[in-house]
Amino acid sequence: MYNFLFHPFISRQSLLGSSATFSFPFAVLFFLAFLLSACKDTPKVANPADTIYYNGNILTMVDANRQVEAIAIKDGKIFQIGKQIDVGKWNGAHTQMIDLKGQTLLPGFVDGHSHFSFTTSIIELANLNSPPVGTIKSIPDIIHKLKDYQKERAIPKGDWIVGWGYDQDQLVEKRHPNKLDLDEAFPDNPVYLMHVSGHLSTVNSKALEVSKIDGKIPNPPGGVIVRLPNSNEPSGVLQETASAAMRGRIPTPNAEELLGLIEKAQDYYAARGVTTAQDGLTDMKTMQLLKKVAETDKFKIDVEALASFQYAKEFIGNPAFKFGESINGFRIAGLKIVSDGSPQGKTAYFSKPYLTEVPGCMHECRGFPILELEPLTQLVTACYQNNIQLFTHCNGDGAIDLFFEAHDKAVASLPSPKEDLRSVIIHSQFVRPDQLEKYVKEKMIPSFFTNHAYFWGDVHLENLGEERASFLSPLKTATDMGITYTNHTDFMVTPLNQLFLLWTSVNRTTRTGKVLGPDERLTPWQGLKALTINGAYQHRQEQVKGTLEVGKLADLVVLDQNPLTVAADAIKDIQVVETIKEGKTIFKL
Repeated sequence: MYNFLFHPFISRQSLLGSSATFSFPFAVLFFLAFLLSACKDTPKVANPADTIYYNGNILTMVDANRQVEAIAIKDGKIFQIGKQIDVGKWNGAHTQMIDLKGQTLLPGFVDGHSHFSFTTSIIELANLNSPPVGTIKSIPDIIHKLKDYQKERAIPKGDWIVGWGYDQDQLVEKRHPNKLDLDEAFPDNPVYLMHVSGHLSTVNSKALEVSKIDGKIPNPPGGVIVRLPNSNEPSGVLQETASAAMRGRIPTPNAEELLGLIEKAQDYYAARGVTTAQDGLTDMKTMQLLKKVAETDKFKIDVEALASFQYAKEFIGNPAFKFGESINGFRIAGLKIVSDGSPQGKTAYFSKPYLTEVPGCMHECRGFPILELEPLTQLVTACYQNNIQLFTHCNGDGAIDLFFEAHDKAVASLPSPKEDLRSVIIHSQFVRPDQLEKYVKEKMIPSFFTNHAYFWGDVHLENLGEERASFLSPLKTATDMGITYTNHTDFMVTPLNQLFLLWTSVNRTTRTGKVLGPDERLTPWQGLKALTINGAYQHRQEQVKGTLEVGKLADLVVLDQNPLTVAADAIKDIQVVETIKEGKTIFKL
């Protein structure tokens, strides 16, 4: 029976006229007539929708048609969209009618850059983040947290104790912890503390001992072993490749344990409205595992993996790993190169020096490149020649200059020009205006990181000065230049919260309440595009996701408030109510 009398798009007033009222006898007669008509062959909807959403703020993320009244979903795709009266025609006997009750629906968030697989690790590690993410305010707080973690996990002598997320700039001591801080509390266990940036770490003497790192060991290429003052003795602070080498010694979960953790990681992303996640630096072991999950169709969200440059020889040309091919929502999107380090860790590579002291450096401290020009050029060339989309981590302007050199050499070596490379410069934190012009010319995509304005804006002002710090992630300038860009959390570096990320792009407020680069603030609409359609474009998926248009995947997120109409400072308080992947709810508050 087609219940038009109680159809959400048709009121009694619309049936009888705005001034009509039901008298009791008329109502009875009307109802009897309705029952009699229902016994006859009533018209049926030939091709009904599975679900129709209405009565809310439905944001399409299409500039020419920003908001619509209703949207219909069928077979996991957007079936119809537009006015309620038109979309309502596809309401069949089994169509689920969803009243949004004034809430906001828009495309599911497309992750510009994060580390999906690392979620499987941090779930099991000691959280050493400072407020508002964690509770750590001092080095003694770190010791206490690790002691509690050791006790809770019953970690025996000889086993690793691992924590993540410490930030020296938020500690009362204003310095990195070192082995002297850790040794007395943990004499029998190797300890590894990952810096919030992921580019540095601190270890104790036991970890140095089992790793055979002493005063005779030189700095590795692309890394620094920080020494104690006036000595060659390692302090325990490791930068870049030195830190990564140490991390490789830490035991990891087995394949069975990881499968369970991947399920948790998907739920974590889904609860934050993310329907497409990125795994921002995937090693061979993890890639094999993610592919196995995809082949058994156990992904509930899409995952775009970036193969690590450290395994380039094993990935490129390997028939087991086809770049760009989608398997049940999993795709090896491209290859990622790490070109420099962290600006708050003072390892990002700049054309001009830092203004404050840099651990492990005595003069002209501009940070350093992870790769020199020749090996960088070889990697870039290999990607361009094999039609592999390239993602390059560049925080400092010096790293961007170096990448430009490698890019130009690689392009010159090609037998014919490539029309749509879509090379992505991850972070582009301290890009210069002249470098943005190169982005325009070469159609490069910066993936900006405006969360830095809040978490480390005050630190950047001190370390780099107002001119450089204020041009951090210059989204408004990029908008005015016609550059397509994304914005990201770099989770686990900052929290996986797309509404907080939107807030930072609209407000650019630091921890102390300063506005960092007010001219670079976006409108909420511009900020949302960076998290939806621009993310889809970055991953070459703009034809299937990122906007609400007929034929695209029904990847949706429902918010309790409208980011376009709430006060700018309230955007960070908006909650994800529901996440829908291809028409199916995968999270509901």
